[in-house]
Amino acid sequence: MSAVPHEPAGGLPGRDADFAERLAWLLSQYRELDSRTAAPEGAPDLDSARNVRSLGRARKVSVSMPEDLTSAVQHRVGRGAFSQYVTDAVAKQLEFDLVAELAELLEAEHGPVPEEYLAEAGAAWPDAE
Repeated sequence: MSAVPHEPAGGLPGRDADFAERLAWLLSQYRELDSRTAAPEGAPDLDSARNVRSLGRARKVSVSMPEDLTSAVQHRVGRGAFSQYVTDAVAKQLEFDLVAELAELLEAEHGPVPEEYLAEAGAAWPDAE
């Protein structure tokens, strides 16, 4: 597998890119995010999305959201914590997206997870969806 330490100039490699290169890029992105949010030794293990402020300087951006949604967030966290709440949600979504893309790459390379493994996992965690 070739290591791709930084994002290629054109962004994430496209569908025609070599599997190993895409996987290396995804893993490097995840490791970079994980290393920036890692807790110091002895510190409690916190969800990495909660430590997003440690990723560096903030940049003000403008997004459009439904009024009901913004009202619900403000009611839940207050105006002062709105940005952090949205930042945490975006960080979590990014992690989900990276894991989903990694799963797609692995399935393309190795095929789907065999049914017997899925059944075994379902039996081990019957409450999981």
